[in-house]
Formats: sequence, structure tokens, C-alpha cells
Amino acid sequence: MESAAAQPEATIERGNVRFTVLSPRLIRLEWSADGRFRDGRTQVVVHRAVDVPPFRLVEDATTLHIDTGTLHLRHVKGTGRFDAANLEIAVRRHGGGDIVWRPGDVQLANLGGTYRTLDRYDGDTWQDGTRLPLEEGLIARDGWHVVDDTDSFGLDDEGWVLERPDGERQDLYFFGYGLDYRAGLADFASIAGPQPMPPRFVFGYWWSRYWNYSDDELRTLGARFEKERIPLDVLVLDMDWHTTPGLSLRPGLEQYDVFGQQSGWTGYTFNRSLFPDPAAFMRWAHGENLRITLNLHPASGVLPHEAKYDAMAQALSWDTSTRAPIPFEGTSQPYMRALFDTILHPLERDGVDFWWLDWQQWPESRSHPGLSNTWWLNHVFFTEMQRDDDRRGLIYHRWGGLGNHRYPIGFSGDSVISWTSLAYQPHFTAMASNVLYGYWSHDIGGHTFHKHIPRAERHLEPELYARWMQLGVFSPVLRTHSAKEASLHKEPWHFGPPWGDAIFAAIRLRYQLAPYIYGAARQAYDTGTSIVRPMYYHWPELDEAYLHPSQYLFGDDILVAPVTEPVGEDGTVVAPVWLPPGVWYSRDGAEAFEGGGMLERAYALEEIPIFVRPGSVVPLYPEGLRDLASVPDTIILQVFPGHEGSTTLYDDDGTSQGYQRGEFARTRVRSRRGDRAHRVHVDAMDGDYRGRPRTRSYIVELLDAGIPERIEVNGEALPYSASPAPRTWLFDTSSLSIRVDLGTVQLDTAHDVVARFAPEHALPKGLLHRMRRAEFAVRYLKQVWGDISALPEDVNLAGQADRVLAYAVEHGGDDGRAQRFTEAVQAFESRFAGLAASVAATPINDAFKRTFADLVGR
Repeated sequence: MESAAAQPEATIERGNVRFTVLSPRLIRLEWSADGRFRDGRTQVVVHRAVDVPPFRLVEDATTLHIDTGTLHLRHVKGTGRFDAANLEIAVRRHGGGDIVWRPGDVQLANLGGTYRTLDRYDGDTWQDGTRLPLEEGLIARDGWHVVDDTDSFGLDDEGWVLERPDGERQDLYFFGYGLDYRAGLADFASIAGPQPMPPRFVFGYWWSRYWNYSDDELRTLGARFEKERIPLDVLVLDMDWHTTPGLSLRPGLEQYDVFGQQSGWTGYTFNRSLFPDPAAFMRWAHGENLRITLNLHPASGVLPHEAKYDAMAQALSWDTSTRAPIPFEGTSQPYMRALFDTILHPLERDGVDFWWLDWQQWPESRSHPGLSNTWWLNHVFFTEMQRDDDRRGLIYHRWGGLGNHRYPIGFSGDSVISWTSLAYQPHFTAMASNVLYGYWSHDIGGHTFHKHIPRAERHLEPELYARWMQLGVFSPVLRTHSAKEASLHKEPWHFGPPWGDAIFAAIRLRYQLAPYIYGAARQAYDTGTSIVRPMYYHWPELDEAYLHPSQYLFGDDILVAPVTEPVGEDGTVVAPVWLPPGVWYSRDGAEAFEGGGMLERAYALEEIPIFVRPGSVVPLYPEGLRDLASVPDTIILQVFPGHEGSTTLYDDDGTSQGYQRGEFARTRVRSRRGDRAHRVHVDAMDGDYRGRPRTRSYIVELLDAGIPERIEVNGEALPYSASPAPRTWLFDTSSLSIRVDLGTVQLDTAHDVVARFAPEHALPKGLLHRMRRAEFAVRYLKQVWGDISALPEDVNLAGQADRVLAYAVEHGGDDGRAQRFTEAVQAFESRFAGLAASVAATPINDAFKRTFADLVGR
């Protein structure tokens, strides 16, 4: 390992104090009674040898000044411990009005961090009425934050725990970022380590249920996923995969660990009544491109019933004559080495891909009081996986405190099944990015019911689950899980229409978004800005960015405001959204909205309030993926309206640590749109890695585009086709988009796509939204009105506008296509304007008429 010490030219040491300038916004402040300072790794800080920023040092016999341009530190020499009398730091702000900090100052507006678990919480309220005790985050509206690393344990060159240094000390890191929150997080990542990229499969769908599954049941489950064409990447096996003698023996014969706790949770030996041949089961899973993770509760040590008890005892020279349990101690290097070598690594060779660490016992190490067992186990298991070979580290665990961002991913525990829990999780997830913990995984759908709900009345509302799955699409990890209740099913096929349709659509959308999500994961590694981040990262000067915590940015370009309330009788729910200044587009490009205020729209079950920056280029995979084990040959570049925009496609091998060594590739895509032409330029791929493709198929999708007069690729005109085909273009009237299929192209060369338009054939603003409102309203009318034979023709035609427009595009040849389409659009607009009046003239119930008119008008 490289040294954790700072560059010599960054440090200023004067007797019992040492200052280290780590960035223009970050200074380390040390005071030591004996004049000794710590340069090694700690739990929180693992790297200080950053590039030294320019700074100015001025001092005389009594006072020392350090000026970085952003920070101005003033210290009175020889005055002992840092306090308000001998140290202050001013943070300069644009426009004047410096922020001044002194030791002992209390932060007034910290923006929150995260917490170990949501076990038994209904939203942020526990079953006894107490509120979630959130930890502080690294950023605050105060403009500064101090990380106190004085009491952190150290880490040696092998990553093993070291005792805290003796003597009186202070070891503080002052972050002065003003409102540049992302810069503050980047500074923390520079010294505490980046957020590692998980393997690509992590971003697929995880199936998890607390259930005593058998080998045969899991194979049947996998077959049903395949039959239903639902993609799946991870199978999670909860506690019942292993034997638990402490719960199975007759009263009086229970087995206890050395601490006197009944050992019903700890286990390392497969239950052969459920898994007769575990290795064969895991070979099947891998053959289906499924990853396997097993639940571990290691607190009871290794008990004598375990298959590997004797091997573990021999490795530790443990006396087996009494058949006593081998006690757990996570900070014992011999114990953990023996546990890995004799028990866990053999299971990995049989097929376990990573471990679910479900530590719920005593909070601190018994041999190192003050060291969180959660923090330490996360560190040990993750670093062991990286040490084993070139695989990316991956565990599945709870939050253990600052520095644990280096060990993804987290699971938030057993939250209560309720709309309140659903409403709180977007806020909880986004806040965690304030401590770089960017990979929370929630029990989608909630875990358990309120304890006061009678068992006979416990059921999962289909609409609640569908909305939770929609949140899961725009979460770091999409994982369903639930308590061991026979009635608590979350299999997608368990739900009929319309909820099942919404659940299936959510899973498909997640897989389509995988390249966008994976690129955001790389950005999190590079910058410290997580995939899910609060609005105030981008609009820190606006009060409104702090007042709507349930909405967030998902990557750079997508704003999400999950629906967290049930629909009304008309099948919609009004969801207010704060749109930041500027123009925003709905996810399908159907509507443009001027930001800078609140937007209230009605959303049906299948609709999610998602908004995209103008000009954004969102990379997608085509529908039909089975898993993320390999990258599809085709990428769809979905280009939103807007004058200009860009994105960078990110690629690597998806599994190794090579991405940290420069083994990856990027492809820049730029979009520029005017009145007469829309150009999309795809650069040559830059970079290399193991398995890098040399060719790829691109489909460029221009949203809300109107009918073009000509499509060119690299200067060559492409023909129109009514069905998808390489080297052609088509117009999709269901989305009002142009789809240009470039076919298979070389990635080492650039490609230029140009759509040319006649201004007189431009689309009316909001046309697609009106088409969908009409379709939804007519569908509603057919459901509630028994006699629909008297529906006016205009109503029937308006309800299927995309089909009517499609016939206008497809009939005849190229000549006049744009004109026929424009005339069909004008006819729809006329029908739409008269829809409410047409229905009002029918003998339908007045309440139905009002609802229909309301739906059309939204």
C-alpha cells in the first residue's frame, strides 16, 4: 500500500501543532501534547498524498496565517489546544461576507447524513414513537463542516486495526466549501477514498425473500422469471440456507454460544434437507447468469455442529475435546483468517458470489471498545474480497459510520410496509449521499407490517407495491424483500392488471436505463457525487431546493419525484413537483415545462413524475434483456428536445478492478438542434479494456421531433421503413419520435446523424401529452359507462390518435408524408378541443362527464 502521509510541502509544523493544506477548501488541524502526529491510515482517512494546492504562509513570532484563496486560517502560536481564542478560519464567499469558524462553534444547518438501519421504522418513526436519530452529514448550509478524526482507530499496511494513539491530541479536518457542496464531497473523497464501482450486475433486479426456500423451489422460481420474461440478476438466500440447531433442538437441549446467547442465527453449513447438493445448485444459478449471496450472522462464532468446525479449530489450535463453540472476535486476525480460509472461501469456490452481513448483536468490538462491529466487519469482508483476486469488492450490509462508503452496498433493514415508509425513502436515500453512501438498497415494498395489524388483515396493497417498484427503478439498487409470512408475496406475476402491468414496466425500464445508471456510478467514483442526490447539490442558493426532500436528481440529467400516495376514484393522483429554473421535459419528451416554481399534474398508476434536462442524451439498452451479465450489442441514444446537450457513454468489463487502473472506455455524444436540422454526433470510442467490443449497433431516437424531410448518416441519406431495420429510419407515432438505426458500426470511428425539417411541419407543443390524455380519458369512459355504442366518432378516433397518425405516415410513398402527417395532427387537435363538449351531449351520467372533462384537461 502507498503511504497515507501528506506531501511534505503541504504541511506546516510548529511545535505542538501541524497544519496540512489538502485543497483550497480543506485543511487538517492537529495539536499533540507530546508533539507527535499521525501519518498512517485511519478508519476515516486513508489518503493524504494529494496534489498540493497553492497557498500563502505568513507568520511572525506570535501568529501564523495560511491563505488558500478560499480559506484564511489564523493561529496564535504556543497557546495549547485549539480553541476559539487561538484559532479561526474564514471561508470567503463570492460577493463578500466571509463565514468565520472557530473551534467549539455549533453547526446550525447541517443537511443530514444517514443511519445504520430502518428496522421497524414507519417512515422516520419507530414503533415506540421515537424519531430516526440521523447522523450528521458532511455538508451544511453553514458553509463548513469539521470531521473529528481524533478517536478513530488506525489501519496498518494490511488493513488491520491499530489502537488509537496515546496522549492528548486533536485531529480535525476543516472543510470550508460555502455553497459548493459537490466540491466539499469531492474533497472528502480525495482523502477518505472514492465510492468504489460495484459490479455491473448489482444494478439489475435482486430477488430476495425471507423464506426457507429449497433448491427445487428456487429453480421453479427462476423458470417462472424466464417464462414471464422478467430479467433477474441476483438471488438472495436469507438465514434458512444453513442449519440452526439452537432453534431446532428440544427444550433443554438448545445450543448456546460462549456468550450465553442462543445460537439460532449463526450458521455456515448448508441445510442439506433444502439443498442436497449446494455446489450443484449454485452451478445451476451461474448457468442462468444469476449471482448468489448468502445471509451471515457471525456473532455466535463457530459451533461444533458445523461441517468445518474441526478445520477451523485446527487452524486456531482450539481444543475440540469439549466441543465448545469457537468464540467470535472480528478484530482477531487469526480468527478471521481461519474463518475465511476454512469456511467462507470454500463456500465461494462452490459458488457464493458475495456475502450478506446481517450483524444485529452487540454494537462494539469486545477487544477494541469504541470500534463499531458493523464498521469493522464491512471493512474486513470487503477488503478480503479485493485481496482474493481482481474481483470488485462487494458486500451487502448496514451503515457503520464515516468511511463505510468504501464498502458498498448497504441494506436499510426491515422497514414497515406503509405509504409513510415509501414517502420517506427518497429523502433517506438522497441524504446518504451527504456522507458518500451512495448505494442504499431498500426492501422494496417494505419488510413487515405494523405490529398492531392483526395477522388476518395483513396484506400488501398492490398499488403501494407498484409505486414502490417505480421508486426502485430510480434507486441505487432494485431489490425486493419481505418478512417470513406466507401471505406476503412480491412475485411480479402475483399481481393482476393494472398493478402487475406497472410492476413489469418498472423492471423493464430499470434494465433499459442500465447504461445511464452505470455511467452515473462511474461519475460517483470520479467525483464523490452519488447517483441519487438532493436538489440542493445543483441549486444550493435557492431555498426551494431544500424544501422538497422527496424529490431528487438521478444522475446529472433526470429529476424524479416518486408518487407516494394512492390514486383517487378517477385513477389518477395529483403530484406537486418543484421544477428548478429553466426548461424541463417529461421523460417521454411529450411536454416542455418552464421551471422556477411548482408544477401540479395528475398521474395515472403507470405514470411517474420524471423530468429531463433539455438537450439531454440518455443512453438505453433495448427491451428484452435477461440480465446484465453482458452488455447488449445495441445502444439506444434517446435525445431530448433542446438547443444542445451531450453525454458520455461509459464502458468497462463490469467485474474487475481494472476501472481503477485506467482500463475503461468513454464515448462522447453531442446533440445540437435548430429549426431546420437536428445533429447528433457520436465520437469514436476512447480507451480500452479487457473484452472491449470493436463494433456496436446504435439507434438514435429523437424525441418530440416531428416528421423530417430527410435523414442523413455520415452524409448519406437513409430510406424510410415502416418497421425497424438497420440503416433505415422510421417515425414512431406512439412517442412522436424519429428512430434512426445506424446498424452495426465501427467504434473506432465517429458517426454523424442529421435530421432535416421543414419548419411548417413542426409539432404543436404538448401534442403527445394531449394524445395520451385523450387515450386515458376514453379508456376511463369505457370502463364506467355500460352503453358505449353511442360514443361520438370523434371520441373514438381521439382515443387512438397514435394509430390514426401511423396510418397517415405509412400510406403512400415518401412524397407528401410530412404533409399527410401534419393534416392528421390538425384533425386530432380539432377533435381534442371538442372532446368534453361531445361527451357532454351524450346521455351519460353527469358525474362521469365531469370526470371525463377533468381527465382531458389535465
